[in-house]
Amino acid sequence: MNERHFKLGFFGGLMMATQMVCAASADPAIDGTWGGDRLQLTIDAKGGRLESDCASGGFAGPLVLGKDGRFVASGHFTQHQAGPDRADADTAATQASYVGEVKPDGSSMTLSIKSAGAEPAQVFTLRKGVKVKLVRCL
Repeated sequence: MNERHFKLGFFGGLMMATQMVCAASADPAIDGTWGGDRLQLTIDAKGGRLESDCASGGFAGPLVLGKDGRFVASGHFTQHQAGPDRADADTAATQASYVGEVKPDGSSMTLSIKSAGAEPAQVFTLRKGVKVKLVRCL
């Protein structure tokens, strides 16, 4: 085995081990339904999906909580408009940053969503296990 093959094999194995550790360290306590502030967030091992009255978004991959109960994820966010979508309307998803903090008892979280081009970040307070009835944009 030459040096190039050794390096490729070593770094490939290192990346695989890192992914396995990250997947194994995802906190199952954060998985499930979170609701409040006209927002529904569902988290599982594949990532998170959110819906609000006039927006939707999500992020991929398992969330890993830090020791302080915080997490950061990158994903997408789409702000919807009232009424039917116009043919010439730009409804493309924008990149978004999701920053959250789960309380030590795991009952609630504060979620901040910062989408590209939007100021300031939107901040939501969500409770575990709560389902929200959404009223779509009219």
